Amino acid sequence: MSELFSADLTGRAFRSGNGEFGWSRADALVAISVLAAAQCGILGGELWLVPEGATEWTGLIPQKYGPDAVYHWETERIASEPWSAYVERSARDSVAAVNGLPGDEGPPQVSGRILYNLTWVTESEYETLGQRAV
Repeated sequence: MSELFSADLTGRAFRSGNGEFGWSRADALVAISVLAAAQCGILGGELWLVPEGATEWTGLIPQKYGPDAVYHWETERIASEPWSAYVERSARDSVAAVNGLPGDEGPPQVSGRILYNLTWVTESEYETLGQRAV
């Protein structure tokens, strides 16, 4: 499904070993818009820390105080919710999460970037995966 995104957008993304994208906050917001326009539901997302010079990411984000933390969100489909309503709601939830979670800059004690990863599906993929509404 990376063909949904412009070459410019994918070119700025960090690509993990399995091909998933990690985007800056600004680019994640663009990706959410693209996914919503393509009628893809956003199941959720998570923050990635990509340390300076690293080729892989970690989901453990160091904190100023206390143990490392994992940041994620999910939007479950509600029973009998029309697909188009789920797409809109999951996009709104994702925009709120991306805007509300820690920013692009890594924690002061770590050199690296905080990126936003999204997990999305088409309606047919959702049905094939056997996702059940709650």
